[in-house]
Amino acid sequence: MDDNEAMMAGLAAVGEAGVDIVPALFDRFFARFPETRELFLSLEAATGRMTNETLEAMIGLATDEYWVETTVINFVDLHRNYGAIPMAQYAAFIDMTVNALAEAAGTGWSAQAGAAWRRQAERLKAMVEEATAF
Repeated sequence: MDDNEAMMAGLAAVGEAGVDIVPALFDRFFARFPETRELFLSLEAATGRMTNETLEAMIGLATDEYWVETTVINFVDLHRNYGAIPMAQYAAFIDMTVNALAEAAGTGWSAQAGAAWRRQAERLKAMVEEATAF
């Protein structure tokens, strides 16, 4: 099973559990970075979009999609409008996203899914770090 297949199996487990990861993910994110909450003008719209875009980027990396690098650069550029965002904050959000998936899937989450999501999370963090250097 390749990373994409393992990741899709993990997403299917989340779907079967019927859990929306967005509320738990952002509860954690705002608990760790409370100063960021005021930057969200439309909390409901932004949190869902950020979560989906993060998931899509990791899946895109797993399938070697051509658009991922440009998309990540654009995400980083757009976030510059909110001030200097430290790499640790980006990394924490990416890790929290994977953790939220695992928790939502419960017993349906496999070691293969976890390893695949973590590998792509590391790739995404490296790509974000490179984009923040410009």
